[in-house]
Amino acid sequence: MKEPKILFLNSLYDGCYYYRGYLPGVYSDSMVVGDFITKDFDKDIITAQAKKADIIVIQRPNEVFRHNLAISLKALGKKIVFDNDDTYLPDKGIPMHLLQNEKQREMARQMSKFLNDTLRICDGAIASTEILAKEYREINPNTIVLKNCIDPMDEYPCKENKTGKFRIGFIGSVTTNDDYKHIKDQIRALDARGDITIVVFGLKYKDGRVLAACDEDKNFFASLKNVEWQHFVPVNEYYLTIANLALDLVIIPRKEHYFNQCKSNLKFLEMSLLSIPVLAQGFSDGTSPYQGVDENYMTIVVDNDTWYDKILEIKDNYGRYKKLAEKANYYVKKFYNVKTYAKEWKEQIIKLLN
Repeated sequence: MKEPKILFLNSLYDGCYYYRGYLPGVYSDSMVVGDFITKDFDKDIITAQAKKADIIVIQRPNEVFRHNLAISLKALGKKIVFDNDDTYLPDKGIPMHLLQNEKQREMARQMSKFLNDTLRICDGAIASTEILAKEYREINPNTIVLKNCIDPMDEYPCKENKTGKFRIGFIGSVTTNDDYKHIKDQIRALDARGDITIVVFGLKYKDGRVLAACDEDKNFFASLKNVEWQHFVPVNEYYLTIANLALDLVIIPRKEHYFNQCKSNLKFLEMSLLSIPVLAQGFSDGTSPYQGVDENYMTIVVDNDTWYDKILEIKDNYGRYKKLAEKANYYVKKFYNVKTYAKEWKEQIIKLLN
C-alpha cells in the first residue's frame, strides 16, 4: 500500500511551527510549507501544496484562512489533522485581563472560536501534552500527544561569562503573562546585590517597540539597575543568540494555573541543548510541565519564597549545577531528539487516521 503524503502546514507563529511542523516534517521526509520563518506566505502556494498531499497537519489554525482551507481540503477528500501546543480557552488560555480593549478581547475570542471550529471538523488532533489533549478530546475524541523535540543541529557552544557578575536569563514568555510577578520582590533583591545581571530576552522588538499589553512588564525590568536587554530574533537565530548571551542560569517561573499546566517542557529542552542550568517552577499538585522525569536534570522550586535562596545556592556551588546541565544536554539529545522521534510523529499521524 502506498504511503500517504503528509504536509505540515505552517502557522503564524514561527517558533511553534518550527517544533510542531518544520522539524518533524523535514526529519520524517514529509512535505513542509516553505521555510520555518513563516511571517510572510503566499496563500496560493500553500493551497497548491496542500492539494498535493493526502494528510494536512494544520498547526494552530486560529484565523480564517487556515480554517477555511481545512474545510475546502476536507471537501476534496483530504485528511485534516489539527495541531496545537497551547490552550486558548478564554480566561484560562488567553490572558484576557492583559488585553487592553474590547477589540483585542473580541479578537482573542475569535481566535479561540476558529481553533475549536477547526478542531471539530478535523479527522484527528495532536497536542503537545496530555493535559491539553484532554481538553481537545472534549471536542474531538481522536486526539493524541506528540511531544516537542530538539534538533542537535541547533547546539552551539555558549560564550564564556567574563563580566564578573552572575548572569541570569529570563527568556520569552516568563517575562509576561504574570509569570514572574510572584517573585518580583526576590528579583529586586537579587538586583540590589550588585553581583548579578538580569538578562531579559523578549518584550522588545529590534526597533525598541514593546509587545502589546506588556508596558507593565517592560517598566518592571527597566526599573532594575543591573539589567540587559535582548530583542526578539527570528527562530533561525534563536539558539545562537542565547549562546552568545553568556548566561550562567536560566530561570522559568510560572504562575500556577491551567494555562501553564498545559504548557510543554520546551524551554527546558532548549536551554539543556545549550548546557545552560535551569531553575524551573514546580506546582503544588505536581502538574508543572517541568515536574516528572525531567526534573532529575534541572532544579525545581515549589515553595515560591525560596527562589532567591536557591539562585544564590546555584551561584555559590556553580560547578555542581553546571555538571547537571551537561547531563541534561545528554538526556535531551537522547530522549527528545527529533532525528529519531520524527519517525514516530509520522507513524502516529498515519495510525491516528486509520
